[in-house]
Amino acid sequence: WDWRDVGGVGYLDPVLDQGECGSCYAVATVRMLSARHRIRQRDPAHEPFSISFPLYCSEYNQGCNGGYAFLLARWTQDVGLVPQSCGNYSSSGRCELRCRVDGITRRWRADNHRYVGGYYGAATEREMMRELVSGGPLVASFEPKADIMYYSGGIYRSVPNQRTEWEKVDHAVLLVGFGEERGQKYWILQNSWGKEWGEEGFFRMARGTDESGIESIVVAADVVEATHPSGAVLLDFARGL
Repeated sequence: WDWRDVGGVGYLDPVLDQGECGSCYAVATVRMLSARHRIRQRDPAHEPFSISFPLYCSEYNQGCNGGYAFLLARWTQDVGLVPQSCGNYSSSGRCELRCRVDGITRRWRADNHRYVGGYYGAATEREMMRELVSGGPLVASFEPKADIMYYSGGIYRSVPNQRTEWEKVDHAVLLVGFGEERGQKYWILQNSWGKEWGEEGFFRMARGTDESGIESIVVAADVVEATHPSGAVLLDFARGL
């Protein structure tokens, strides 16, 4: 299964390079919401949502100094989402909008943000596969070892990671599919280190073994129309900028 090509149709945004900004959590979360919205609306050409808006405007995380996908999804549920044209990705660090929110005819927000498995650390391979196929891409996090920087292709495996009650994970990516090659199961993930890295910005990681914690902290969320009164929250927020 691969959301890059489902019956000849792709639902993902292009690979992005996050640069020097520690924004992996925001990139992965907003890319998840954009893809899931396209899937639900059956509109693969729908404009992406802005990454910069929740990255720099949310007080729930620390902007380019890092954050959590779960909290970013919560903020976009509380405040709302805006189109990418309202704020292209940059490392400016400024909370700003380049559009009039009151001119957006239909407003959207995240909904039902959740951990796959029901709570932090409870994801399983089977639940991840089921949620991925039924709802769309997910945000997965893992603990990157030094060798991941030099990954150029194949199914990634690092030093075996013993599963504990508390998984240490430091990098968020977009989980977009899964497969099997010569009896070896793998996940397909989109990174945010540019197209020159890995398999044109994507990578495959061993599946079913909780490689580097990838099957532990997994976040999902849906996108719904922000009708009144929830739609007014975004307007009020924009007026304060």
